[in-house]
Amino acid sequence: MDILPAIDLRNGLCVRLIQGDYEKETVFDDDPVAVAKKWVDQGARRMHIVDLDGARDGVRGNKDAVSAIAKAIDIPIQLGGGIRDAAEARKILDMGVDRVIIGTAAIEAPDEVEAAVDDLGSDHIIVGIDAKDGIVQTHGWMEQTKESAINLANQMANRGVRRFIYTDTNRDGTMGHPNFAAITELKNNLRYPIIVAGGIASVEDLVHLSKIGVEGAISGMAIYSGALDLRHAIKTIDSMKLNGK
Repeated sequence: MDILPAIDLRNGLCVRLIQGDYEKETVFDDDPVAVAKKWVDQGARRMHIVDLDGARDGVRGNKDAVSAIAKAIDIPIQLGGGIRDAAEARKILDMGVDRVIIGTAAIEAPDEVEAAVDDLGSDHIIVGIDAKDGIVQTHGWMEQTKESAINLANQMANRGVRRFIYTDTNRDGTMGHPNFAAITELKNNLRYPIIVAGGIASVEDLVHLSKIGVEGAISGMAIYSGALDLRHAIKTIDSMKLNGK
């Protein structure tokens, strides 16, 4: 299992939100490139970046910061936030991003998701499923749908999507521990790789997620607050692989 540091961008700054609430923002750094380099130095093998302005407004607002990070680090980047169609996904890959995360469009424009998979390949497209109490949210978690996370995941799988990010929005930014039951249920109902986010607070949480069998875990608040040491966490999970656990 990979551990992915999260860099959430708003107005060009590295921030964290609690439960996706734009009114509950903490600015951690005004230099996202320095933050990215810090996580690489601590052993990160993939970076998770979210354009919060784009997620809410549908128009990417942190292009310069993303481009600067892509040029500064030598590990793959996955980017989400404001990506609503295949053409935009193509532009992002051309910037040097490895994987594009599509969220709202999975609900509102599923044909565009399918077009992106057909055009760019399934390895470069991730569908982000953000859910509160198992029900999907869109537009930076500002709008509630009536679609369940499991149903959406299977609809997208039928359209060729082969990788998913599942975020429990009740837990995100809280360090209140992941929703292991919901993650397990999704894993049992979907045969494709899942990366999870929301609530991670400790190495023990990561060990539990690894045993569930998810492909990756995204950490934000825990590593920024110092509650979780990224280097130690990566070594712990890597040792589990070596020991066959």
